[in-house]
Amino acid sequence: MAEKGFFRNRRLYFLALTTYMGSILFGYDTGVMGSVLALKSFKKDFGLPTDITGFANAHNAQVSSNVVSLLTAGCFFGAIAAAFLNDRFGRRFTLMGFSVVFLIGAVVQTTAHHHIGQIYAGRVIAGLGVGGMSSVTPLYVSENCPPKIRGRVTGLFQEFIVIGVTFAYWLNYGVALHVPAGTKQWRIPVGIQIIPGAFLLIGLCFLKESPRWLMKQGRYKDGTAALAYMRCTNISDPDILQEIAEIRAAIEEELTESEGVKWKECLKPGNRKRFFIGFCIMFWQQFSGTNSIGYYAPQIFQTVGVSKTNASLFATGIYGTVKVCTTAVFLFIGIDRLGRRKSLLFGAAWMGTAMFIIGGVLHAHPPTNVNVVSHASIAMVVFIYLFVVGYSCSWGPIPWVYLSEIFPTRLRPYGVGMGAATQWLFNFCITEITPSAINHLGWKTFLMFGIFCMSMGTWAFFFIKETKGKSLEEMDVLFGVVDENTRREHVERVLNKGTVVDETEIEEGNKGASVQLENAGVK
Repeated sequence: MAEKGFFRNRRLYFLALTTYMGSILFGYDTGVMGSVLALKSFKKDFGLPTDITGFANAHNAQVSSNVVSLLTAGCFFGAIAAAFLNDRFGRRFTLMGFSVVFLIGAVVQTTAHHHIGQIYAGRVIAGLGVGGMSSVTPLYVSENCPPKIRGRVTGLFQEFIVIGVTFAYWLNYGVALHVPAGTKQWRIPVGIQIIPGAFLLIGLCFLKESPRWLMKQGRYKDGTAALAYMRCTNISDPDILQEIAEIRAAIEEELTESEGVKWKECLKPGNRKRFFIGFCIMFWQQFSGTNSIGYYAPQIFQTVGVSKTNASLFATGIYGTVKVCTTAVFLFIGIDRLGRRKSLLFGAAWMGTAMFIIGGVLHAHPPTNVNVVSHASIAMVVFIYLFVVGYSCSWGPIPWVYLSEIFPTRLRPYGVGMGAATQWLFNFCITEITPSAINHLGWKTFLMFGIFCMSMGTWAFFFIKETKGKSLEEMDVLFGVVDENTRREHVERVLNKGTVVDETEIEEGNKGASVQLENAGVK
């Protein structure tokens, strides 16, 4: 009798827990430097003004934007490279390679002293690793997930990102309070990222390759065995046989169109629309304003009136904790019940409203006394927290889930890679302009993000299709690439053949590599 529920998917959760170490690195590396930049010890070591907070000093603002944005520049190129590497070498080995690159970048940053250029170089190298992992990880997990829990498990990618960010926030707050000012004070939070990077590299040694990637290579026996292993069952399980038949039918349809990936295939109407949606959903995620707060949270809180370094770091830690808790609740309760579309629409309206209120209060009651936190400043902090509640229930986790599930198997690495590269490209733009925007525009910066939030809700209303509960192979039907009846006929034909054959072994003369299908029925 087959195991049910959590125990049947325990290997999937282990895979997710291991690969999401990369998500922790994603979050930690994006969150750590914003808080490190607020430490006087860091400013002193690298020759920055120590008597000015936030972005009031142009030199501080420029160094802050460079340190943060160079990571995202590296991430952009890492995400592009990953699209090609993981299609050729597989998800697992590609993740291993990018984890090594990240570890090199982390060591370069940690060993820096007095030379801001070394910090810049380390950020770029680490960014290559983080960007590559961000492109491969959600795809790898999604390809191993059953449809009923795919939203929850794939969405954990975002949960682990915010765990990494929040851990960075609280660690920086802790070292600011308990570690004497000096090089050690900032080097501890910068160096500790090496630990999850090492766990990721070691854990990947115990995982199996994606079954869909194996089948795409023609290794049907290996793919069937990998899928059965991941589901904690055997290859004769009717559910496994049905899923294998659907995967193979979809792959055969794709191969019928063309041999190998051709760029003209991306321009076919159904695929073109998916690439357009993938680009736009990641574009809008960045222009919601969340990363402006996430990267520069201590400085943002100083801007709205929480001026003392420790107080702004504490407020930043609370911000991250709210994000972690809200994302977790949404993933386990909301995403596979409410679905993707409704959540995006509601979240955009919520976030836009919060941004408008923050901008309005900051305009009407700008902070004047750095020694007192006014009622207006408290109100703005509360609405920053409310903003992130809306984000965590919508535009935080859902774009990564949606991106990893809408593309066909042959184009999925390129679709997810394109989306991840888009995310990092506009992440770079936002992180580069935020310090200057707040320095020159002030409250109008929040008004700008509010307008973006309302605009992305309008876009989602017209372009987002609901994918809740559908298998990855059903996405071709949803986006009109293949007719539902045609797909059903193809699945029946695969099942009626009676075998799922490992064609590689046939070429080698091993005719025994087959899996019998006579007990499987069409759902």
